[in-house]
Amino acid sequence: MTAEASLKIVESWQELFNTDVERLVTELYSPECRFSGAKMSHDKLIKFEQRVLSAAPQRTIRVDQAHPIDAGVAVEGALLDPDQGADLNLPFCAVLTIADGLIISVPFSYDFGAAS
Repeated sequence: MTAEASLKIVESWQELFNTDVERLVTELYSPECRFSGAKMSHDKLIKFEQRVLSAAPQRTIRVDQAHPIDAGVAVEGALLDPDQGADLNLPFCAVLTIADGLIISVPFSYDFGAAS
């Protein structure tokens, strides 16, 4: 996969994370995706995301930088949730491992000490 194609997946990932989690899961994630180490089927991941949205309906992510790597893209960004305060800005790093145009692994790391 080219760097340009990988970066387009990151653009779609951010857009769908913020607007349509069902499409995010079914269009971008492999049915065997590992999410922070746990193997998640589409159904399981959609249920998880729906629970998150019921607790934090205004949560979004902002991608600040994306760095193509051999097997995917390293992403730096922030989780935002205005319901938790207009200034909530929880930095994260994720490595989207991509195969055959689908995300097969998404380990996340949050920087709770830098949260504002």
